[in-house]
Amino acid sequence: MKTILLAMAVITPVGMASAADTNVVLPGDTTYNWSGAYIGAQAGYAWANARVGQTFAPGSFDDYGWGYNPSGGFGGLYAGVNHQFDSGLVLGIEADYSFAGVKDTTHYRALGVDDPAFGGELKLDTVGSLRLRAGYAVDRWLPFVTGGLAVASYKHTTVNLPGSTPYADVKGTVAGYTLGAGAEYAVTDNWLVRGEYRFADFGRHTSVRHSLVNGAPLNPDAVDLTTHDLRIGVAYKF
Repeated sequence: MKTILLAMAVITPVGMASAADTNVVLPGDTTYNWSGAYIGAQAGYAWANARVGQTFAPGSFDDYGWGYNPSGGFGGLYAGVNHQFDSGLVLGIEADYSFAGVKDTTHYRALGVDDPAFGGELKLDTVGSLRLRAGYAVDRWLPFVTGGLAVASYKHTTVNLPGSTPYADVKGTVAGYTLGAGAEYAVTDNWLVRGEYRFADFGRHTSVRHSLVNGAPLNPDAVDLTTHDLRIGVAYKF
């Protein structure tokens, strides 16, 4: 009996101490909070479906013009601010701007037949967006979806073949919408890394090339553009 009482006397304080230890918050055990502003750098690869069609008559857009599949890299900056709610929901707003080298060359096509005397190049020079973001915090992980306004600047140059001598070009800016999804990870309390997929549809916009000889406008065209991209980023949260 004395042995049992002695064992209980030893075990009870140890048990109480262990129970007390479960209420101690150790460094690094706190849940990460995504609230705050941040700025970062990004890089990625984009591919697109585009058409520059002539609009001199009804139905001519699809039958006369240039079909492009531009692709290439881009890189730039992004910045935003998040607010995390007690439920784990994270809402934010973000803007980004990148310089791009997304381009393609092709032949002019009329009624389904390539014209060997004429070609063209379509290049996206810059891309950017202003978007809302929504995610759910899982400690240092933040899966998210995003959507908003997308803008892109392009240059369309038409050339004489062979030799690819330019004879007309146009620079323009188009706007549309973008949707995407990705995940972000807080490597430290301040440094964040992410991966993301983005789709953008810029719709169809008027595009008028001008002669490089005398600046005269040619028959009006229209540019139709959609893009896809994969991007990674590193940001600093304040």
